[in-house]
Amino acid sequence: MKLFIVTDEPVPYGMAATNRMLSLSRGLVEEGIPVQVICIRTTEKREENIINKNSTGTIQGIQYEYSCGTTLRGETFFKRRYLSMRGIWYSVFLLRKAQSQDILMLYLSSPSQVIFYYLAAKLFGLYYIIDKSEYPFVLNNKSAIGKFYAYLYTSYIYKLFDAILVMTTPLQSYFAKRIRKNAKLLLVPMTVESARFLNNQTISPERDRYIAYCGYLGGNKDGVSILINSFALLLKKINNIKLYIIGDAQDTNDLENLQALVKELNIEKYVVFTGHVSREDMPGYLCHAAVLALARPTSLQSQGGFPTKLGEYLSTGNPVVVTSVGDIPFFLKDGDNAFLSVPDSAEAFAQKLEYVLTNPEHAKQVGIKGRETALTNFDYKVQAKRLVDFLSTIS
Repeated sequence: MKLFIVTDEPVPYGMAATNRMLSLSRGLVEEGIPVQVICIRTTEKREENIINKNSTGTIQGIQYEYSCGTTLRGETFFKRRYLSMRGIWYSVFLLRKAQSQDILMLYLSSPSQVIFYYLAAKLFGLYYIIDKSEYPFVLNNKSAIGKFYAYLYTSYIYKLFDAILVMTTPLQSYFAKRIRKNAKLLLVPMTVESARFLNNQTISPERDRYIAYCGYLGGNKDGVSILINSFALLLKKINNIKLYIIGDAQDTNDLENLQALVKELNIEKYVVFTGHVSREDMPGYLCHAAVLALARPTSLQSQGGFPTKLGEYLSTGNPVVVTSVGDIPFFLKDGDNAFLSVPDSAEAFAQKLEYVLTNPEHAKQVGIKGRETALTNFDYKVQAKRLVDFLSTIS
């Protein structure tokens, strides 16, 4: 058995979707199942700092290849169209090497792409599966036409798959009603490479005592503005602390908006925007934080998803303050292995932060139990064994 993954996510370095894809892949490789990741689009812009330079390579035993032949976006319209077509065409050439017992997993959502690779899977006799960590993107459509499109999409597109992996129990319930009767469903919680954060001895990036958040700053899925307002309230009682906001928001104005909020609250000297931090340096930032914070608001996304960063937070053994949304309270209990706050309230979140900082002994014990939770439930090795057993039943 071999697993082929087709995606438009950057490899080997990216955000949550990339980390999810590669952590599961690493677990499968360690269990003896080869994995090849095929990225069908360019992910790097020439005018920006290039994160993924190589179009082919191997990371932690996982083979990856950009089927368009480069990671760099074309400089002209016609070059971009050519690379896009080459990415699709050459991905099929790579899939021709598959055997009948192999599996094709998709990390794509475009209906045309889903149908295209369904036909490719049928042509080459591959089992066809997808990994879902959120509700379908089409559910955000509000217009009458958008709702009709969402109905068609959700009624038919998921029936093309032989199996679906889901990250949370709400997604499990949702997709169970939308797959074929003979298709299979497996709940695979968020996965994390815990060893990256265990007993981390890297030098702290700063000497500050700080609260840390890491993630993509675009949109409002993680409630960063709520966190900033909470921190402003906290500073009225504790002023020997800083807030480190780790990440960026390329192609949006969201970073500027957050910086404007910090200026409006007059807390500029206490808030540090680090920008992009490499995968290698991230453990140092998280492991040396006094508190790790995630103020996710109530939303369709938070209801169905489960943040990968939460597994990284817990793996450090540091106290974690997080909102009680989605499946989070299924794994975490307030004051036991994390500190849970009601969502959408800067005041409530500030109170939790204050408690953690003023009760260090209790916070330390909660952090230790949080690490145990991550190792038991979210470590990629644990979930990879379950996934191998599942794949063996369909291949």
